[in-house]
Amino acid sequence: MLNKKSVIVALVGLNMVLLLLLLVQTGTLALPRAMALAGGKAGNVAVVTAKPSGQSFDVVYVVDQATDQLIAFAPVNIQNGQYKHLGTRDLAKDFSGKTN
Repeated sequence: MLNKKSVIVALVGLNMVLLLLLLVQTGTLALPRAMALAGGKAGNVAVVTAKPSGQSFDVVYVVDQATDQLIAFAPVNIQNGQYKHLGTRDLAKDFSGKTN
């Protein structure tokens, strides 16, 4: 029969093996890349979150530098991660100073 010390050593060894497998596996995973709209390059987008006053959720704002657009998304269902498109702004037009 195994004594308490043998069980502890076996569990520590098993944890070390599982940790090693986890580290090896995460090293082989591909990292996600954000891509701009209309076939832009990685790095042409900026993503920011902001919490509207009095709300319990964050709105996700995406700035697409390739097309000068600001796109806003809000959660529809926080539990399953569904978002809806709130709208798009043309930043070039907004900051051009023209009122039309």
